[in-house]
Amino acid sequence: MRDAFAEVSHQEWIAAPVELVRAQFADLRHHIHTNVHPKLRFQVLLQEPGRARFVQEVRLLGIRQRDVFERVVRADGSMIDTSIEGFNKGGTLEFHFHGDARDGRAGTRVDVTIRLPLPPVIGRLLRGVLCAQIRRELRAAVAEDKYDLEVRGYHAPALVAG
Repeated sequence: MRDAFAEVSHQEWIAAPVELVRAQFADLRHHIHTNVHPKLRFQVLLQEPGRARFVQEVRLLGIRQRDVFERVVRADGSMIDTSIEGFNKGGTLEFHFHGDARDGRAGTRVDVTIRLPLPPVIGRLLRGVLCAQIRRELRAAVAEDKYDLEVRGYHAPALVAG
């Protein structure tokens, strides 16, 4: 039932090749080690090619939210994280990566969609407030990834070696 979820999408262009952007978004250990997202806490439970399981903690609207996510990397390189346990159980974060050169520079358009379950009754009444907060947090998180790639200069171990 669509009304039971808050859904927010964001699109960002990052001045880096699609393979590098995809690798950075998928690299949970890098996100932890370099603290890419200061407001998020991650704990990797499993990470192997094509899938991962991790714990994510965040504070949203003053509420501490802890979730266990299952990540699947699809054949086209897109990723979907599904909360299998916790505050947002059944919610998803979906990432799509598209090569998009601009002004002669290699780049990537990243499309992110967050779909989170709304608490019964109150959540539906506060949908607009919740969506606005989710949108702010999503934009901030993608900006942090963009900074990590464009300014810090993320180097994917598998891409550097290959």
